[in-house]
Amino acid sequence: MLDREQRTMMWLHAGSCCGNYQSRIPLSAFSAVTIGRRPDNECAVTWDPEVSRQHARLEVRDYNIELACLQHARNPLYVEGSPTREATLSTNSTFQIGKTVFCVTEGKSSPWSQSQSGMPADEEEVDSADQFAYDSAELRKVSLSDSADQMQVLCDLPEIAAAAGSDIELAATLADTLLHSIPQAIAVAAIECESLPDAPAGQEEWAAIPLNMRVATKEFYTGRFRPSRRLMAQALQSGKSVVYCWDKNSNAPQATISDSLNWAFCVPLSGASRNWCLYVSGEGGTAGGLVIDEQELKADLKFTQVLGRFIASFRHVRQLQEQKTRLSSFFSPKVIESLTGDAVENALSATESEVTVLFCDVRGFSRKSEEYSERLPYLLECVRAALGVMTQQILRHEGAIADFQGDAALGFWGWPLAPEQGAVPACLAALAIQTAFSQASSNTLLEGFSVGLGIAHGRAIAGQIGTADQAKIGVFGPVVNQGARLESMTRQFDVSIIIDEATMKDVRRHLPESVAIARKLAHVRPKGMKTIVPVYELVSGAAGYTATDQFESAVAHVVSGDWDKALELLDPLPNDGPRDFLIRRIHDHGCVPPVDWDGAFSLSQK
Repeated sequence: MLDREQRTMMWLHAGSCCGNYQSRIPLSAFSAVTIGRRPDNECAVTWDPEVSRQHARLEVRDYNIELACLQHARNPLYVEGSPTREATLSTNSTFQIGKTVFCVTEGKSSPWSQSQSGMPADEEEVDSADQFAYDSAELRKVSLSDSADQMQVLCDLPEIAAAAGSDIELAATLADTLLHSIPQAIAVAAIECESLPDAPAGQEEWAAIPLNMRVATKEFYTGRFRPSRRLMAQALQSGKSVVYCWDKNSNAPQATISDSLNWAFCVPLSGASRNWCLYVSGEGGTAGGLVIDEQELKADLKFTQVLGRFIASFRHVRQLQEQKTRLSSFFSPKVIESLTGDAVENALSATESEVTVLFCDVRGFSRKSEEYSERLPYLLECVRAALGVMTQQILRHEGAIADFQGDAALGFWGWPLAPEQGAVPACLAALAIQTAFSQASSNTLLEGFSVGLGIAHGRAIAGQIGTADQAKIGVFGPVVNQGARLESMTRQFDVSIIIDEATMKDVRRHLPESVAIARKLAHVRPKGMKTIVPVYELVSGAAGYTATDQFESAVAHVVSGDWDKALELLDPLPNDGPRDFLIRRIHDHGCVPPVDWDGAFSLSQK
């Protein structure tokens, strides 16, 4: 039977039979606790696969503790060795689920000891230890040790860190370096922990769970070094360096759960390494009745913090360099520079903006694949060379690569940086790609290839697009579909580059005719669409086009329905794809506009 005072002092303990994991949570009057493997349970048993995601419910009632399996629990409860689905308990009763033993006690002290039930002793009772916490400002007042070895380590640290090929190697190197730099240290660990939730009220000793840990110990040390998960959690959650010193004559368990080690301190790292910490422990002297005095550890604590700050900064820089390497295949150097700040992940998030898309498709691939059907490696090299030209010019003009589809590429502009001249960089990239293909000499990988390009400008969502499992840099919206359709129209008009009206306006606003000309081709209604789209050819100013005004005047008469005047203007012009397209479509209608003529030719193919 429980009286009211006892009910407010109860704790639920959980520990694995092998002794690797423990947790403890408070039980107040009339409280209810869910036990399960899911982290959001009040009593989370994440280490035991034999415990269901939500397995049991424990309720503190007026005079009893009621325990029952939940509906979907796979395994029974074991109370006094017998399986059951529900039970009524009293304080100091134990029960078991899978490989985890639970006990309700009237205080925080662990009910288990190594000699009794095989469960490990609780990690530590911090109430009987001298405990100190220091933030960065406090440690600035502390002078580093005069140790020449420590100063040399700080000088050599850049080379030491750079030699580590991975975080695991870096942690091992760091632990070994600290061990040999702090004379009083017996055991050192560099540890990466799981992300810690905020400690619930009354659970100041929330335990950290190591993901990666590299340990170094002095050669003479033969004990088992087990860093305190609660000490790590306190340092990581507070952001302060924490020191524990235990009275030599106290019966309190030691912070490290390790033979003969009587003091420990933990230094949290910051920034991108915020779940990392450096843990140092040792025996120390016997001054003042304490195993070691807190003042004696300050210099070593300051040294460890300085070393930890460097490592945190080093890892941050290395992560940025790795991001640059990954992004260099998709972005120009200028765009990459804008993405590698502290908010890089947010910078890559998908956002809606004005973008320009460029579709590039290689022509002549079918003919070349037939010719080299017995030389597939060579054919692959040809396609790589073609895609390489596209990629090089897109990145050179500060665009991004969104996708490759066989022998085609999609580039875009406007995210994460908006070009000052709108669609102009995409147009310059398209002209450079066209020139590279048209000027390719024989006996090169580009021989026999030509290119079709479509450019469209408008609102779209750009950034990291995909699922939770797989994402890539991309662009999404109607403007992407329009760019693809414009590229396919280059076949019907027999031109290399077709652009939409929004792109045309940027070309005429920002580029002189000596650089580029945008001449109107027609009004068309793409297959499957009702919208009328004015389309334009983008031509290099070096092409020396003549009679552009006369051609556009003919287009205007086609749109207005005065086809006789249009043919009069088109007939004397030099033969080319756009002229022939208009004359052919006019003759297809018997040189008379349809009754419902709205100025646009409907296209029969995409």
